[in-house]
Amino acid sequence: MPITFDRRICCDLNETISREWLITNGLGGYAAGTVAGVLTRMQHGLLVVPIERKAPPQLLLAKIDEEAVFDQRTYYLGTNEYRDGTLSPSGFVHLEAFHLEEGFPVFLYRIGGLDGVMLEKRIWMIPGQHTTCIQYRLSRHHEHEHEQGSLRPESEQRARATTPASGLTSPLAYQRTYLRYRALDQHVLELTLLPFSAYRPFDSPQSGHNDWHFQVEVHHSSEQRPGVASAPWPAGQPQLPRGVTGCTIRATRDAQPYHLFIVGHPDSQPLFIPTGVWYWHFLRRVDRDAGRPAVDDLYLPGVFRARLWPGEEATLTIVATTEDPALLTLTPSYLALAYRRSVEQQRALLQPQRYFGEGGETSYRLQVLPLTGTTNPQREGEEFLHLLVQAGDRFLIRQRPARLASLGQEPYARPLAGQEAERFSILSTFYGLEEYTRDALIALPGLMLATGRFEECRRLLRGLARTFKQGLLPDRLPYAGHSLSEADYRNADGTLWYLYALDHYFRYSGDEELIAGLYPRLAESLLWYLEGTLHGIQVDPHDGLLQSTSPHQALTWMNAYANGGPVTPRSGKPVEINALWYHALALMEEWSTLVRGRGGNTYLSGRIQELRQRCEEGFQRFWYAAGHYLYDVLDGPAGHDPSLRPNQLLAISLRHTALAPAYRLEVLEQVTRHLLTPYGLRTLAPHDPAYRGRLGHNSEEQGQALHQGSVWTWLIGPYIEALLKLDGRNSREERDHGHATPLGQEYIWRQGLRALEPFLRELAQHTLGMIGGVFDGDPPHHAGYQAASASGVAELLRIYSYLAQAGTGHLVPALSV
Repeated sequence: MPITFDRRICCDLNETISREWLITNGLGGYAAGTVAGVLTRMQHGLLVVPIERKAPPQLLLAKIDEEAVFDQRTYYLGTNEYRDGTLSPSGFVHLEAFHLEEGFPVFLYRIGGLDGVMLEKRIWMIPGQHTTCIQYRLSRHHEHEHEQGSLRPESEQRARATTPASGLTSPLAYQRTYLRYRALDQHVLELTLLPFSAYRPFDSPQSGHNDWHFQVEVHHSSEQRPGVASAPWPAGQPQLPRGVTGCTIRATRDAQPYHLFIVGHPDSQPLFIPTGVWYWHFLRRVDRDAGRPAVDDLYLPGVFRARLWPGEEATLTIVATTEDPALLTLTPSYLALAYRRSVEQQRALLQPQRYFGEGGETSYRLQVLPLTGTTNPQREGEEFLHLLVQAGDRFLIRQRPARLASLGQEPYARPLAGQEAERFSILSTFYGLEEYTRDALIALPGLMLATGRFEECRRLLRGLARTFKQGLLPDRLPYAGHSLSEADYRNADGTLWYLYALDHYFRYSGDEELIAGLYPRLAESLLWYLEGTLHGIQVDPHDGLLQSTSPHQALTWMNAYANGGPVTPRSGKPVEINALWYHALALMEEWSTLVRGRGGNTYLSGRIQELRQRCEEGFQRFWYAAGHYLYDVLDGPAGHDPSLRPNQLLAISLRHTALAPAYRLEVLEQVTRHLLTPYGLRTLAPHDPAYRGRLGHNSEEQGQALHQGSVWTWLIGPYIEALLKLDGRNSREERDHGHATPLGQEYIWRQGLRALEPFLRELAQHTLGMIGGVFDGDPPHHAGYQAASASGVAELLRIYSYLAQAGTGHLVPALSV
């Protein structure tokens, strides 16, 4: 189901203000807003980019409001909410339709009556550049009558005015179109665009004052500078073609400049008129409801004015960029080409991905699964996969080296030979923009491997390997220009998740060279675990289990704090930490054999088998006979913790599991009965006195509920993987004797497929085309806290990949018991 809304939804503010769009450029920059046009988060904006020597990323252009004069009437198309609750203007009432075209938002506004016009606005970012484009196109109302109820216009329709040979728009076509509509003056629209600017951290408000005025340098095209067309241009100023004007904006003398240009036909008569005024007290209602600062001031450096008339080739485009304007191509034909390439890049995400490894070229492509709970299983399955892959792509960041020059005119330019290599990373959430290590490693198999991005995955793993300290990985990677300190190493499981991700990479790519190269570092890390490292993290020699003895720190993924301490204290021997520890030992045992075969040094290999066996014996202590599931923590300050949590799923779902087969089905049955929901798994059983079924609105309430009952999407991955491994339709006796029936396998496969279907509907809610990370534990399971989650999207992609291979009878090794 393509994401599209007709007028019934578009004119309902409650529907459109709660639906957000999000686009990215692959470099850590993004643009985001709501379907209604209201900015409801501090993080919303049209140009949010990382800036050298600035942390965190900066919001530069917040929004553009439109005022359209048509048939002697002014239409105010923007929508703003102010501190006192006032909506002014309320332009959403003119919104006729909205859809995403390959992830890019397209708005359609009705202007005038039956004989009026439709104003189309589309927004995209040029891949590999910190550049956002906002394009306007006009058409007659009757031209859209046949599109009512259609899913989306195709971008190819916009290319009909281009010549097949060059892809450039004919000037004669422009002139004929304009003359045709000049004769019908009632179809010419006067457009005024108001670019509201800022210069602030993307998640913090801006307070303006009358003594602070941004510095605005206006750039004119040649026809706007009479008598000096042949004179040299001032140093640093771009030479603009006819039909283009713009400005450079600096919030302060030393601030990073950014540029705004309007690109249209010369007869559009584009102008930039400086104003230099503050607009006060914009409200961000999501931040208000969360108890955060919620009032923002924005600066209007000036307004753009231009004429627009119906026609495929007649467009006006605002280009907002931090790139060097002298290297930009500011023509309608180039922007049309840039948009088509951006669309093609999104479509190409589902094409076979090629990887050149030790064994030569490998081609990989995800298979489409039919979603049986829909009216058109094959088409809906393909759309679901398409949206998931696009969603996952938005979390992948390619960081340009500091000395890498501007990418210039070509959106897909690559660094020249000899330049510093790019670094790849995974953002954990929108709108957090943090690179949390654990989240990245959980997300890596789904975001990178299930989609065939093997080379990017290799670079990410190699980059993380440089950050090991006393056997541990940092909780998160710092912003550019900042360094790591010992305070950043506060987790017990980052290294264990690293081995988990590396195992997935190796089984997809067969890259023995990387395993051999990393083996000494991994062996050293395990040695630190054995002998003891930071925060009392050490293997207990009595039972072979990994423990941490730091009761005032949250060292597992359940790491929320409140009132100076962890909300979910898990000091002792957490169950998932030890499931990962056993899995890590088993992997190192496998890789020791591989490295020895390549002539490498495996100095720890003699101890690994003994350590693994001791851990396997000790792990059986987690069995809680009274509840028929596993303790969440052993040997904590208050003894064993019998809280029923989803962490125990890793004792079943991981490729190497220490838990005795006799216990596995009962664990899965209890988890299914008490924790499973349509959007993931609860973090605590509802019958527990500490259970919290609602996330709440403010940060304190959310922190208290995050791991005390809230539903986390990423946990659906281990759950479905455990289902596939256990084949719950068969009796335990049948499984123990290897008599699992094909009927049972197909039944479980379909159960796994059905578990994905609620997320198809979720893609058209909240942040469009994305999956939220956390939901209420109580029905109807409202989304909250994380607008979009890398690990949530990634686990859906990973499991989708497994189900696709299982459905064709080719299970990946991870699914073998």
